[in-house]
Amino acid sequence: MSMDILRAAQILADARAQGRRIVLPAELRPRTAAQAYAVQDEVARLLGKTARAGWKVGAPDGRTEPTAAPIFDVLASPARINARGLHMIGVEAEIAVVFKAALPPRASAYTESEVMAALDELCVAIEVCDSRLADWESAEGATKLADHQLNFALVRGSGRRDYAPIDCATLEVRTWVNGALLKQGTGTHAVGNPLGLLPWLANHARERGGLAANTVVTTGAWLGMHMVEPAAEVVVEFPAVGRAQVSFPA
Repeated sequence: MSMDILRAAQILADARAQGRRIVLPAELRPRTAAQAYAVQDEVARLLGKTARAGWKVGAPDGRTEPTAAPIFDVLASPARINARGLHMIGVEAEIAVVFKAALPPRASAYTESEVMAALDELCVAIEVCDSRLADWESAEGATKLADHQLNFALVRGSGRRDYAPIDCATLEVRTWVNGALLKQGTGTHAVGNPLGLLPWLANHARERGGLAANTVVTTGAWLGMHMVEPAAEVVVEFPAVGRAQVSFPA
């Protein structure tokens, strides 16, 4: 089914630039992942953000093809984000990687060994979630994918370069809100080892400008998405890796 990619992207880009929510008309809602990615690519072009600071990648399980979206804003922890710039404040505890070497566009696919050799650091991240879609809770998956899977920004925390001994199946994670423990878990990532998502992401990005050195890629939530109120302070700890912190002054 054909759709007007440029018109859909223009509406989403305008909503992002103006800080407002919209209802995407039915005829402009993507029906496939390919259409959603085409909208993402066009939104980046319209906003002049074709050099992505980061990416998000995730999957509901190890059998399902991952999905990805560019991240335009990567902030250093401790970060402050004005709550008035958000329609909602969703936070996710995540593990991200930083690339020390670029993986530029090329015709052939990147292998797992090439991708892993390009990594520099494993770090704790907090994904800050918001949506340009007024109906984001009921919107189709491809429509949410076109809107960058709820991404608003990513907060990059501390980490470690000697991550080889880390066993993600036993990795502990804790989320704190205003000093109180909100949720914790052990080995709770949906695909077990989130680093296994990176080769797919590298080859997805290979067709979209590639990955530059210092690109940050976050790999999905470990404890789900939690809504917090304005003025909240959120801390995520993976004791074996590091911590990240973000506050939302009102």
